[in-house]
Amino acid sequence: MIRRPSPSFLDKSRADAPRAATELGLTDRYRYLLGRSGKRYLFSTVPVERLGEYPCAIVVLEPTIGRGGRPKKAWIGEIDRDGKRRGARLASRDLSGRMALVHLLAGDAAQRRTVLDDLDGLFEPECEG
Repeated sequence: MIRRPSPSFLDKSRADAPRAATELGLTDRYRYLLGRSGKRYLFSTVPVERLGEYPCAIVVLEPTIGRGGRPKKAWIGEIDRDGKRRGARLASRDLSGRMALVHLLAGDAAQRRTVLDDLDGLFEPECEG
């Protein structure tokens, strides 16, 4: 049996559900991620197969298990206006069955870059690249 890692990006110190989501029992659907700056960003959980439906969104993919059972780091990138993923190279086989967190509130490319920069490097400790 393959054990899934405890996703570091859902660790209470870095992510929490909004109060309204908690009260409605939707903590698996909405999350805040905490950037290095201390700013919180609201994300929604969606199946990775639907990412093309979220143009101009910032995306964080949950970590997967790498060789030797070690967790691989989370993937952080964006979906461009044409529905294409932008970020570190990611093979299609690495997408199957995964969930993604999408941030839809960055209004333009500059704001998305600011959020990506703030989140960059937060989910890498003790992970295989």
